[in-house]
Amino acid sequence: MSEEDELAQLRSNADNLSRCLHVLLEKIENIEKKNGKEQDANSTKSSETSSSNKNDGKEKFEQVEIEEKTEIDPKTGLKKRTIVTERVLTTKTFHALALDGPSPTMTPILRSSGTKSHNYAPIHQSAILLPQYQSRQTTVDAGQLSQVEVEKHGGHLVVTKINEKANYDLRPGDVVRQINGKDVYFRADIENLKGNVELTLEPAAIHCAPPNFFRIQDIYSSAEDADRPCLWLDLEVSTGDVIQILSKDDKWMQVRKLSDLTQVGYLPASLAMEKVSMLCPFGRRTLVLLGAVGTGRRDIKSMLLRLAPHYFSTIVPLTSRAQRPGEVEGREYQFVRKEDIYQKIREGGMVEWGELDNQLYGTSADAVRNEVRSGRMCILDAATQSVNYLYNAEFMPFVVHIVPPPIEEFTQLEAVRRTHRTRAQLQSICDESAKIGQECKSRIHLTLVNRNIDVTFKRLVDALETLRYETQWVPHSWMC
Repeated sequence: MSEEDELAQLRSNADNLSRCLHVLLEKIENIEKKNGKEQDANSTKSSETSSSNKNDGKEKFEQVEIEEKTEIDPKTGLKKRTIVTERVLTTKTFHALALDGPSPTMTPILRSSGTKSHNYAPIHQSAILLPQYQSRQTTVDAGQLSQVEVEKHGGHLVVTKINEKANYDLRPGDVVRQINGKDVYFRADIENLKGNVELTLEPAAIHCAPPNFFRIQDIYSSAEDADRPCLWLDLEVSTGDVIQILSKDDKWMQVRKLSDLTQVGYLPASLAMEKVSMLCPFGRRTLVLLGAVGTGRRDIKSMLLRLAPHYFSTIVPLTSRAQRPGEVEGREYQFVRKEDIYQKIREGGMVEWGELDNQLYGTSADAVRNEVRSGRMCILDAATQSVNYLYNAEFMPFVVHIVPPPIEEFTQLEAVRRTHRTRAQLQSICDESAKIGQECKSRIHLTLVNRNIDVTFKRLVDALETLRYETQWVPHSWMC
């Protein structure tokens, strides 16, 4: 993106923010008027406000302010009275903004060749949830929970299998969010319960269930199959439908259709189908953020994960140290034995690793693979050694180097921060950044100078959006 395009985008963003602020102020005024909270201000100034007609969505407000001053001339001793009348005319303009419309950056772009690019939905946009996809509450007997099997995926308890005796309110693919108003995270949380319990359930996201995807090559309707285990679970599939298998035995599979995650049921295990995998829409499987400590790469990673969790994910690192109070297994770290990490290193199963205070830390290649198979782009804020491991056809990385500005500019920017780093520390960051750039110069696809983290983040998002509609050139070995 050129500087002119970026300036135009920033002006557009500022205009949109201004409009939103006007709308909020109008709502506040309406609510205050409705509740009778308006108060007349008593001061030396008297003000009178009147509004004119509304035309073309613009509302005009005319305010007259009168200020009177009395002064005594020190030479003549005469009193002089001055009356100042100010008439202020302001105009508020309100525009209707589409809450789920396309982003300005994703409207068709006219290239120099005169052709239009594809109009993709912006990265941050996601569809508004229909009622059937929202959380629901149901009350069941605690004994019903023994009729279902759950597995932990993406930090959630997912129902992967039910039997014919289960309550019809429990469905394969449901996430058990709460029991009696309390969040649940482990299998033990749903065991040894008695009486009636209130469950909060919702369909699991695609990446929060087993990554077993198949394309159907036949036609099947459970309504026409009298031998199906659960009569109250109806499911129809036809050639070309993609399903997600939640559990399977010799005769039956419990699945759901990816075109509608609420369509769940049993399919014969013998049904003709082919195994498929889901690719993220960016054409790359991993995003590697390189950068020296202090350049903001971890903040940018967190911003991406918050922006679009349906597109981006990350891994939980391994560590051999003991779990500390307040830490949750699978949230901060995966806690394993040091011997297990050494074994993975010997087998080539670690993307990167290191030792601190005689404890091992690292990133497992299997963890990255699991995130890739979920159909999302796995973000890694990694060291240079990870690039050598990931730079292949299996992981297809998009490598971005986050660098600081030149040292003089870096020093000036640091002066406006609340906490200041010394010039020596800033110089060390610049030197380390230059070293990283030299080590990986042949494998870095994009370099971003981080003067302002919001602008840097916007540039990264623009680059990722570009991956979706422009031709990409990757190493030949990746395509073989």
